[in-house]
Amino acid sequence: MQARTKKTFRDLWRQRTQVIAVGITIALGVMLYITAAGAFQNLTASYDATYDRLGFADLIATGGDPEQVAQAALDAGAAEAIARTQVDPPMLLEDTKLLGRVVGLPSDGRAPVDDVDVVEGDYLDPSAPDSILLESHAAGTFDLGPGDSLEIYTATGWHAVTVAGVADSAEYLWPARSRQDVLSDPHSFAVVFADEATVQEWFATGPTQTLALLGEGADEETVTAAMKDAGASAVTTQDQQPSQATLNEDLQGFDQMSVAFPALFLIAAGVAAWVLLTRRIIQERPVIGTMMAAGARRGRILRHYLAQGALIGLVGSVVGAILGAPLNSLATSAYTGVLGVPDTVVRNYPWMIAVGIAFGVLVGALGALGPAVVASRTAPAQAMRPIADASPPGAWSRLVARMTGVPVGLRMALRDLARSTRRTFATMLGTVLALVLVLASVGMMSSILEAIRIQFDEVELADATVTVQDASGAAGAIEAMEGVAAFEDVVAGEATILANEESYETALTGYEPGTAMHGFRGVDGETLSVPADGILVGHALQDLLSVDVGDAVTVSTAAGDSQTTIAGFVDEPMGTSAYASLDTASAMLPPTGVTSHSLLFTEDADRDAMRQAITDVDGVVAYQDSRAILSIVQQYLGLFYVFIGAMILLGAVLALAVMYVTMAVNVVERTGELATLRAAGVPLRRVAGAIATENMLATLLGVPIGLLLGVWAAQAFMDTFNDDLFSLTVRWSWWALPAAALGVLLAALASQWPASRQIARVDIARVVRERAS
Repeated sequence: MQARTKKTFRDLWRQRTQVIAVGITIALGVMLYITAAGAFQNLTASYDATYDRLGFADLIATGGDPEQVAQAALDAGAAEAIARTQVDPPMLLEDTKLLGRVVGLPSDGRAPVDDVDVVEGDYLDPSAPDSILLESHAAGTFDLGPGDSLEIYTATGWHAVTVAGVADSAEYLWPARSRQDVLSDPHSFAVVFADEATVQEWFATGPTQTLALLGEGADEETVTAAMKDAGASAVTTQDQQPSQATLNEDLQGFDQMSVAFPALFLIAAGVAAWVLLTRRIIQERPVIGTMMAAGARRGRILRHYLAQGALIGLVGSVVGAILGAPLNSLATSAYTGVLGVPDTVVRNYPWMIAVGIAFGVLVGALGALGPAVVASRTAPAQAMRPIADASPPGAWSRLVARMTGVPVGLRMALRDLARSTRRTFATMLGTVLALVLVLASVGMMSSILEAIRIQFDEVELADATVTVQDASGAAGAIEAMEGVAAFEDVVAGEATILANEESYETALTGYEPGTAMHGFRGVDGETLSVPADGILVGHALQDLLSVDVGDAVTVSTAAGDSQTTIAGFVDEPMGTSAYASLDTASAMLPPTGVTSHSLLFTEDADRDAMRQAITDVDGVVAYQDSRAILSIVQQYLGLFYVFIGAMILLGAVLALAVMYVTMAVNVVERTGELATLRAAGVPLRRVAGAIATENMLATLLGVPIGLLLGVWAAQAFMDTFNDDLFSLTVRWSWWALPAAALGVLLAALASQWPASRQIARVDIARVVRERAS
């Protein structure tokens, strides 16, 4: 083994604890990258596998004559295009009444677009017109399977049907009714598939939608334009489809975090490697001078120290890759299992592992580059001369020296902060990086929790919504029921808002003036009210449709087109909905034969008992518990909490690793000074106290900067989730920032213990002999 190689391993072994800390930081960064980026790739592949297998529509059009729109799509280059019927009628599943969805499937074979995968039972039998397929999420919620029965409210009243099979659908991988209703009570929504001709007969209607599947070479814009020219009022792309849009939101989160969080760890590792090797080279100046005087070339010195950083990076990144590969598979399987994605693709991508390892090696080498260049450019004669451990005393040092009322240890610490700015900067930088990672995680968690609170405490105020048959008398019976504190009429339906040649599909809801069932938050935090004229819309439409308050828009529903104006913009954490007065919305939406009412319960009301009592009333066709949505949200946030918790834990590990390296190196580089103090009779406790005080002061200096950058990083992460589905702003709990600062300070304090042990092990006699020589 060459002497240089022996020296490399010997030097790394001599500072093995610091080297291990740097390696752990690199390993965590690479592990996070492979886990998150691999999960992103696997989830994308899993969704695509299901979409391709079932022919998930690229374009969904509403309005016009669906048959003509389908033909126009085919003429414009679409590979497949079909017209189908979709209706949202009341349903009765077991004892639960809800507003469901019936989707037509072709009578003469499997659907070429938006087919279903029967996972239990049989496909539709044309000879059994009353058989249906039940979407798998609803089947699981209500524990229904082949042979079970349910009822659908058709044009002629309640109609009993039999479940022939349970099916997965690419349209409902996430069971969302619409883009504004992606989170709902699972007991309030169910999708069934039935023969297309039978659906049209049940509801006395024709096709309501056109679905198009683009082939190779087909241009989306061309086909969309052709469908609109043929009479379609709105065309929704696959990316805008409610289920796909919701799932894609999570995918984008994986994509963003697969870069940002690992980058923080790798930057921290680079800083730690730089600190470690910089101070090593300062210590080894005489050795470097001797080597160069003996004929060692500058390039050899450069490669020697670069190799140390690259070796740390290589070992750390290999360990990270070994840990990341199984975690990638675990994360993918856990995610698809929770969501019930039919196709789970689990792969470990060799290119991704290679990139992760390359990043780790690069970070180690870059951390060593600056110190290595300095070492290679040192003149032998200069290297043989002693170098001061710090800058000469300046104004700050003289000022501190005059503070006679301050204890000597504290004065030493205050003086050394300015005398060794490089050491102080390294400690501050470690503090800043740890706070950025912790606050980015804590900020996301606290913001999500606050958004949920706002949504269900300030926006969605109703406890439940009930739909009843017109003239059934059920409304009066419910209003008089014990436990009902308030009762209001409400009307809701799907609508498309058009302006400036752009369109947006949303939900239009009409409330009574001065309603107590819904709160309207303005974009500036002000409270809005239901307008007498015009509509309130989510503030995302300001950019999506290029509109402002007072602008005219067209509201298109099944009843036709209506002209109105934008009365204001609302700021709601979830969704981009439209709101109007009860009279305005009723005039825009088609009659349905049923009416809806929002309810507030008394504080002592039993929600389960109220659900049962209300659904037992004759004439009630659907019931939705608004507060049950909160339970579903919290259930699906389980994976999110696990991830954020892991990030906070890893942030603490990062803080400990970087601070340990920085502070251990601080002791090593000051060995001569410490030995002199010990030889002069200064007690160990006072020496260790002075060093610890300096380190803690440098940490305190970094805390404000870390808090500022951490708040900025949290907002930057949240901005990646903002669109028309979610409007999230970083909101901090009162304890978040103080707790993060306290946690980093505790990490710094914990790092003083091994540093103190290192001070106690200083060999005073050896240091004195080395200095004398």
